[in-house]
Amino acid sequence: MRTLLILASAFLLPLTSHSQEAVPGEGSLNITITNIENGSGTLYVAILNSDKHWLKSNTDALPFRDVAQPITNTDDLVINVGGLPPGEYAVSVFQDIDGNTELDTNFIGYPKEPFGFSAPMGKFGPPDFSEAAITISGGTSSVEVSLN
Repeated sequence: MRTLLILASAFLLPLTSHSQEAVPGEGSLNITITNIENGSGTLYVAILNSDKHWLKSNTDALPFRDVAQPITNTDDLVINVGGLPPGEYAVSVFQDIDGNTELDTNFIGYPKEPFGFSAPMGKFGPPDFSEAAITISGGTSSVEVSLN
């Protein structure tokens, strides 16, 4: 449960896009989000490029890139994030159904709103960064995130 508390607190951070200078070989990532619940709210997508920042709850652990996408139906949604320098990236997503910009949790810290990662949940909590990492080396890569 501790890892789910970290997950919840990581989404409480302000979402801020971080720009980087163009790097030769930059790539993009198509993130397909499935299992969207009730077709309302906003999807918050965080793209992280370091284990140091993966699911951390302090303000020094801001995502490398982030996206807030309003949703109006339950269709799968594809979000393209470009300008990614070569490297390893992991994705975490949550659906803010009630519009408070936070991942709501129950009294033990388990999320009450849909969430997902670029790798499936493990038996004991969210995947490690290395399990969720996608290699970007130019061109377009793809990943599917199924909301839980």
